[in-house]
Amino acid sequence: MLARAFVVVIAAVAAAGCADSVRSAASVATDRPAGVKETCATRSEAGFPGAFSDRDNLVVGPLVMIGAAAFTPPDVVREYGGNKFPLLVRAGHRVTVQITRPGPSKAALGYGPLPQGVIHVRDGHRVVTFVACRPDRDSGSDADGARVTFWSGFVLANSPDCVRLRVWIDDRRTPRKAAVPLGRRCGHIPRS
Repeated sequence: MLARAFVVVIAAVAAAGCADSVRSAASVATDRPAGVKETCATRSEAGFPGAFSDRDNLVVGPLVMIGAAAFTPPDVVREYGGNKFPLLVRAGHRVTVQITRPGPSKAALGYGPLPQGVIHVRDGHRVVTFVACRPDRDSGSDADGARVTFWSGFVLANSPDCVRLRVWIDDRRTPRKAAVPLGRRCGHIPRS
């Protein structure tokens, strides 16, 4: 009887350990990835009327990528190695953007520290975190009167592609999905 109770206890401990492993594996899938960081100190300044309402802009919560929901022609991607998309984040927010399809030099984010001169996919980043200026600080940029922080940059690609993104907003554990039709249509592009 004591031996049977011991086996039951061992089985329960092992099952709990497996449950913890499953929870750990699930949380790894949604953990915010680390990458380079853009802050209020690295911003640019400009005004963006209609930024959050223009259908050509990719909008995910407090994030806007100007023009990133519009189809970029393949010849533009081939000639320039991607496309330029000014990126805005509402004051007081933090957003992490990740290229979801890892692979050798398929696509990258051209924000954050980059080399001088011609930029290639290999020079870009897979993950960039954008930390907007505090609401009580003038960032020098606005979208329809609301304070935003603006960074200039690119989504880089070696060839036309639908660039899939994961977007973490503030302290939320689960990312939102988005896509940039960079020379290839993406089908349905999530909008928020």
